[in-house]
Amino acid sequence: TLPPINDMAGGAVRTPVVRVDREDSNLDQLADVIHLHLAFPVSEDERIMQFQGMFLFSYILRNKVRLNIEAPIFVDYAAGVPGRRLTVDGRLKLELANPLPVRAAVRNYGNESVLPRDRLVAGPEVSFERLLATASEKNDTTVLTAVRTAWAGAYKGCDPRCEFSVSLTVRILPEKVAYVPTFIEVTKFSWIQYIATVVFVSIFAIPLKRFVIEQQVVQTIVLDDKPVEKLY
Repeated sequence: TLPPINDMAGGAVRTPVVRVDREDSNLDQLADVIHLHLAFPVSEDERIMQFQGMFLFSYILRNKVRLNIEAPIFVDYAAGVPGRRLTVDGRLKLELANPLPVRAAVRNYGNESVLPRDRLVAGPEVSFERLLATASEKNDTTVLTAVRTAWAGAYKGCDPRCEFSVSLTVRILPEKVAYVPTFIEVTKFSWIQYIATVVFVSIFAIPLKRFVIEQQVVQTIVLDDKPVEKLY
């Protein structure tokens, strides 16, 4: 989908037909499931036995912490027989190197992209290995987990046309995001802990101490702090 990369491939480029569908099961105007379908035209004598792909999404957090990053998803599948269709289903998961700070500004790292789009690129820069390394170097990134794949074998003939299709389903589940608490949150939590400790001591510790002493649960020795007067 990027002309500079397609130009390097020359006549080997197969421009796919791309279709994207979104599901919003809880009606919160945010996608819960994204269906991505690609159909590549191929000739009848071509055999597809491996697929490598990188899909770029936009990942945004808008509540307590604000984050706006590029979310790359890598798919690499190889089969022992030629295929006509690859189906991939997985869950999108956010990976953070450090907890996010709570601030008004949006954390986006200058909208850095895995694929350079503002200049000409060389072949090694857009190799699958290099793109994987670039995505892994980011502090905040995404991965596709719980991946399930299905490979459909190729037919001997093509009717009405030959094509290789890829169906990618990305499920976006609620995330537990680690963040650095503010001073007010820390103070509130500390005050709750202090109150809980005072209540515990008042209700349990002090009566327990009185009961142990009065009922002589353990052996005790009474000491008189008053000095003894010596008689001469």
